[in-house]
Amino acid sequence: MESTIEGYSDSDLLNLSTDDLTVLLHVKQEQFKYEVSNDDFGGMTLVDAQIKRLNTIIQNKFNYNNQNFEIMETQKEFDQLQYLKDQLKYLGFGESSELHLDLEAGIKSVDQQFELKTQSDKTLPGNKVDFVLKFSKSEKGGVFLNSYNATLSNDKVESLSHNFNVSGENTFTAKEAVNLLEGRTLKIEFDNPKTGEMEPAFVKLNFEEPKTEKGNFHFQNFYKNYGVDTADIVEKSNLRFDKPEYKDSVIKSLEKGNIVKVKFEIDDTVVEGKAVLNPQYKNINLYDMDMNRINTNKSTEGLGHDQKNDKNNVKEQSIKR
Repeated sequence: MESTIEGYSDSDLLNLSTDDLTVLLHVKQEQFKYEVSNDDFGGMTLVDAQIKRLNTIIQNKFNYNNQNFEIMETQKEFDQLQYLKDQLKYLGFGESSELHLDLEAGIKSVDQQFELKTQSDKTLPGNKVDFVLKFSKSEKGGVFLNSYNATLSNDKVESLSHNFNVSGENTFTAKEAVNLLEGRTLKIEFDNPKTGEMEPAFVKLNFEEPKTEKGNFHFQNFYKNYGVDTADIVEKSNLRFDKPEYKDSVIKSLEKGNIVKVKFEIDDTVVEGKAVLNPQYKNINLYDMDMNRINTNKSTEGLGHDQKNDKNNVKEQSIKR
């Protein structure tokens, strides 16, 4: 998976002007100061790597154009409001005029910290997820989205709440937060401190253990050595695809923790339904269109390992997100 900086791929960054790159560099430098103040080693490592990438791209542009310039902290007035609007958009919190007006009011206020509230409509029927977005201001006037709280509620169970940190690439989107709170598992890329490399892992919230001191659920992590291969699981399932390219799309969506509309064979008949990836047992849970579980014993035959034999591979080290 290609890494990005604030939503920009490497090819996007190469096409940005030097002014825009310098503004982005300034944003990352301010973010690094924030990570230092919070003693967040993971955040510092990530942002430092992004700063180095930006500096390299800027230097390469300098060499290519054979121009003599000095990188300034900023070469044009930074549009703080637009930057935060874009950040909220990319994280999936929407672009409503009400949210933007509340954001602008928070930026203009004298308060060093402020919160915004919004909701998600991307939940299962009967569920509701409320978000509280938490911002802070630096001494130099920078405004940062530090974290957000997501609370799922319905008329059947007690509410489930979790705080998600916002730290560059190590950030769950609003939809991913919904998927986690609804009990599904999703795939991420994390910086493994043991290898110093980016590695894949599947994560889910553990609702069985007591919460942390900060009021968060623990993550249950399934690392690379756990052996989850989504493509292999899909290949061995009873899913049917009208076109070959649909398979890749379904695999990516399943790995995001989404409930995916699919076609599958049951009793020698192809029907439409929904699918959810279950990395813990290395299979796919199938449902009808009303989300009633369908017996998948036949379709998952031979897909997974003995649950007891896999327990030792579940937790290797914690992933800080």
